[in-house]
Amino acid sequence: MEALSASYLFAPPFSAMNDPMEAFYETGGPGDQMVDAILGASGKDIAEIYALVSQMIERFALVSFAGTVEDLPMWAYYGSNFGGMCLEFDTQRLAIGDFHGEELRPVTYARKALPPLTVADVASDGGREAVLARITRKRSEWSHEKEWRYVVGEVGPKHYLDDALKRVYIGPRAQPEEIERICAILDQRPVEVLLGQTRGFDLTFETIKPARTFADCEGVGGDEFDRDEALYAEDELRDFLRVPFENLVRLIEEAALHPNFVGFASIDTSTTVTEAIYMTTIYKLRNNREVYHQRFFDRKLRPLAPRL
Repeated sequence: MEALSASYLFAPPFSAMNDPMEAFYETGGPGDQMVDAILGASGKDIAEIYALVSQMIERFALVSFAGTVEDLPMWAYYGSNFGGMCLEFDTQRLAIGDFHGEELRPVTYARKALPPLTVADVASDGGREAVLARITRKRSEWSHEKEWRYVVGEVGPKHYLDDALKRVYIGPRAQPEEIERICAILDQRPVEVLLGQTRGFDLTFETIKPARTFADCEGVGGDEFDRDEALYAEDELRDFLRVPFENLVRLIEEAALHPNFVGFASIDTSTTVTEAIYMTTIYKLRNNREVYHQRFFDRKLRPLAPRL
């Protein structure tokens, strides 16, 4: 419940996973003797290189997601035997917080592990990919999970914006007091809460708390923004836009309603993206860390490709 209240996901080490074959990899290759011979003059050997690779991998942590809320075995062994909850995220919004710059990767499934990592693998330009391919691979029996995962460099909480969490699905065996606590925690947040129920062989969910609009959410950011300060480049923006300037004013007013909103770092015409203006928004996560998010728009204020 604390993680739900503080808007974070905890990234544990691979050793904490249920599957004892999780993140399985081996090291060694046919060229090791030659590398050892080259390293011999320096008093080092290839085992030291592989030890460094292992130390790096052991520091990795992960956050896993499923591709569906309807996988019943997962409710049994991850969802407290249908008494827990499942969180649904908007992955683009999730990437604005502590997951910024991290890659969300699909897990691959196979009957056999990949070949051992060699010095050539880890020393090449594709070394990172070679490592990630092995720690995002599981036996095919797990394929029903349709898993995606972030592999991050540090164990610990990863905070997200309040609107990154879209829905919370509560299992049909959840206790009434737990349901009440979840709804209380999320009462003033833009998150829908649904309660599961079974009818025959069907598991369905019904809304018990709708998502609040941003205007009705509790704010964790800063004070109201200063319009004149935010639009310091008003003359240039007016010249650039092919829609009424008030459209931009409404856009930034809507952005300022976000519960994590702190302010605007800059709103101006872009020098890096052709025919575009940019808006850099400052948000505060629930651990009080501020993050920046930049969006681009064309002359008619149509969003351009997202830049996270």
